[in-house]
Amino acid sequence: MEGLGYKTAPAFSILDTCYDLTGYQGGSIVLPAVSLVFQGGACLDVDASGILYVVDVSQACLAFAANDDDTDVTIVGNTQQKTYSVLYDLGKKVVGFAPRAC
Repeated sequence: MEGLGYKTAPAFSILDTCYDLTGYQGGSIVLPAVSLVFQGGACLDVDASGILYVVDVSQACLAFAANDDDTDVTIVGNTQQKTYSVLYDLGKKVVGFAPRAC
């Protein structure tokens, strides 16, 4: 988001990529498109509500926590999944995503 002109802000808890949104009106923030692509081809196009965690009216952070090492387990949390139904096929060892129709 720095490429979009937003100033960085201090980290918040485990979220280390944060931005100072002082002066931006609601709805005027431009978000990048985010897709999570999994081995085997499953793709999760993250809804706008799953990209940022709003700390307060002046600060928001990317809703993703970094791993210290490439061998660490990655957790895809409810922030990214909240607008999707998730299918786990344990027999085939695959995961799939479908937009939730609410």
